[in-house]
Amino acid sequence: MTTWWWDGHGHGSNPVPFPFGTSIINRHSRVVASICEIDQPPGEALDYPFIGAASMQILNVAPDDTGTVWVWMSINWGSDVNWRVVFHIET
Repeated sequence: MTTWWWDGHGHGSNPVPFPFGTSIINRHSRVVASICEIDQPPGEALDYPFIGAASMQILNVAPDDTGTVWVWMSINWGSDVNWRVVFHIET
């Protein structure tokens, strides 16, 4: 099993592609994903995970043969927030 993370920003409810490549992902891969907000403490990198006021959900996770993991994410907030999705992948 390997662990990866992907940082981004946004809001709303949408399917989001995460292109890992065919050497890592195929339709038989087992993928677990979690999501949290991330922040940037003064003088540090944007990599501090926390639970903020925005509710966040991973609704569906589907790996495919193009090496992409499709994740339906829902971020219930009126404007973009910084997020991190952590993946645990077993091929």
